[in-house]
Amino acid sequence: MRRIFAGLGLAALISAGAVTAHAADAASAVMATITRMTDAVNRGEMPVAYAAFIERPSIVEDGAPYRWQGKGAPKAWIESMGANAQAHEMKAIEMRLSAPSRIETTRNRGYAIVPGRLSYTMKDGHAEHADGTLTFSLQRAGGTWKIETMTWTGPVAH
Repeated sequence: MRRIFAGLGLAALISAGAVTAHAADAASAVMATITRMTDAVNRGEMPVAYAAFIERPSIVEDGAPYRWQGKGAPKAWIESMGANAQAHEMKAIEMRLSAPSRIETTRNRGYAIVPGRLSYTMKDGHAEHADGTLTFSLQRAGGTWKIETMTWTGPVAH
């Protein structure tokens, strides 16, 4: 009887280890998608950035019109952000991510909270930044994580 319980205990520990390893792998894959999209935007590689999203995502950002949803939302979002940058005479913009404060996954769904710093240089040469938080919901299809929803929140830049 003790052997049966000992065997069950060992099986439970092995199973828990596999679940933990799977969760860590999933969290890494979620963060890789987020980083790939952000890095692509920073480099101006928009097709790579757009490919990180599902076909009909939702994006919420602090620039008008504040929300983009549906087919073509990533492109419309980038175009709006570009127009905003131009209107405010920004020369260079860059988003840097910090370590995620939370990533959760369950089978084919993911949720991530990632602090970030948006830095930009104005036409006159002075730099400003905005610290905020990016929140994502993601879907996994065919082994690939894609961004379903992205939201930026934070105070006004200074």
